Amino acid sequence: MSRDVCVIGAGVVGLASAVNILEHIPDVRVTIIADKFSPNTTADGAAGVWMLYNLGNTPEYLQRRWAETTFHHLETLLKTEESSIAGVTALPMFGISDDPMKQEHWSKIVYGYKQVPTGEMVKLFPYAQRKFGTFHITLLCECRMYLPWLMRRFKERGGKLINERILEFQELTGRYDVIVNCTGVDARLLVADNSVQPIRGQLKRVTAPWIKHAVFDFTSQCYIIPCADNIVLGGTTQHGDWNKKPNEDDSEKILQNAHAIYPSLKNATIEHDWVGLRPGRPSVRLETEIRKVGGKEAKIVHNYGHGGSGITLHWGCAQDTTALVAELLGEKVNFRKQPPSKL
Repeated sequence: MSRDVCVIGAGVVGLASAVNILEHIPDVRVTIIADKFSPNTTADGAAGVWMLYNLGNTPEYLQRRWAETTFHHLETLLKTEESSIAGVTALPMFGISDDPMKQEHWSKIVYGYKQVPTGEMVKLFPYAQRKFGTFHITLLCECRMYLPWLMRRFKERGGKLINERILEFQELTGRYDVIVNCTGVDARLLVADNSVQPIRGQLKRVTAPWIKHAVFDFTSQCYIIPCADNIVLGGTTQHGDWNKKPNEDDSEKILQNAHAIYPSLKNATIEHDWVGLRPGRPSVRLETEIRKVGGKEAKIVHNYGHGGSGITLHWGCAQDTTALVAELLGEKVNFRKQPPSKL
């Protein structure tokens, strides 16, 4: 007998959850309900670099497990011919700072993580005047390509779409056996979760084909990320700010910080500014809830509050979400064991 599951939200977390549920739970029908689809989601505008960022007090062991699962998923995709379609590539990245940089708990997941000696930092970044730095190779997942790729995968397996804004769970009870809440910052209204706050991020896309590696300046919070056909310059981390329009002061500060790292960016051709609202929360919420809605029982799995790490955690969180949905349906799922972390 078929069971009906709906996923609210069509960003990277919602789409990944829908695909995993459809592929791993037998006899299930999955519908994605959202008021925004690619290319109009927050993920579409983000640079898409695999990097843990703005996760509040989310337990470290969960961050690592979800991030590692996601990294290995993208790494597997990188090795296939689909990677050019899905927008997944390897990305060399420097982290720079005025302060000493501790080795992060995710450092063994990425390739070649190392501290950069101060003498080399001075040679590499003479204008930024940062004394401390790290280098590693991470993965880039450009969601303007990745989300359509996931959507095709979802549709090919029989997934359905509804373009609608859901304001209350009561609109869905009785229609679906399980509801999966991947609404990001909108969970503040849907679930009345006042701990959810927007983390406003503004960035600028420019044409500068001579930039071949990423830089994240932990002192100024500036980042420079080369994508397939442009460079992303950022950014802002403004908690509680709902403004979705680009701010001229923020735009100017982004350029100044980027020029301080690479003066050659003064010659870049500016394409456009973009603003997205990251779903901030004290910690990621990934759990089951059974609640009474309109006199009926609603089985809900929540998967939201990923801060600036939705792309970094999406596949790991989707697998845990799928396991919770399966449990509510009286099923079990077994995911293939991930390869060990690189040493």
